Amino acid sequence: MRALGQILMWLGFLAGSFASVSQLEVQDDKWSTVPWLWYAVSLAVGIVGIVLLRRAKHDDHRDEDKTEAEYSVITSSLAELSTAVETLCQHSRCPPADALKFIDDRCAEPLSDFADSRQALVKRFGMAVYADVMTEFASAERYVNRSWSAAADGYMDEVDASIRRAQQHLANARNLIAAAEQAV
Repeated sequence: MRALGQILMWLGFLAGSFASVSQLEVQDDKWSTVPWLWYAVSLAVGIVGIVLLRRAKHDDHRDEDKTEAEYSVITSSLAELSTAVETLCQHSRCPPADALKFIDDRCAEPLSDFADSRQALVKRFGMAVYADVMTEFASAERYVNRSWSAAADGYMDEVDASIRRAQQHLANARNLIAAAEQAV
């Protein structure tokens, strides 16, 4: 519904704009050069698009149960990922193949789950908190991926450094969410 609303709104806007400038203006009677039927139809299409967008937004806010379920996935996947990263930090001298398997087995799914449910942060806390949390989460994800690449190449010092940076960014994300919960 949201995509259709966007399409109709922009089609109406563009068609109405084109209708208003499609004929040369007559200085004595400026309003007679506007094709009013075309303009009215464009306006109606744009209004229908806006109504669909507002309904989609209303439906998003009404679905509180879905938002709570997604938020629960966010908190659980962030906790699971933090635990996995801390465990890898404690076993930083493991063989590279073990680090690869550990990252694949314990980190990939929580990263994916968190990213899939991230819209719940917007609905619950707004765009500012979402942006701050996602900045920290994206940095942590980048360092986890970097540690995976370093493990694949056998550079365990880089695995250790990257996974510790990921741990710090995950802690920052958890702190931001905790602060946002207290502010609500």
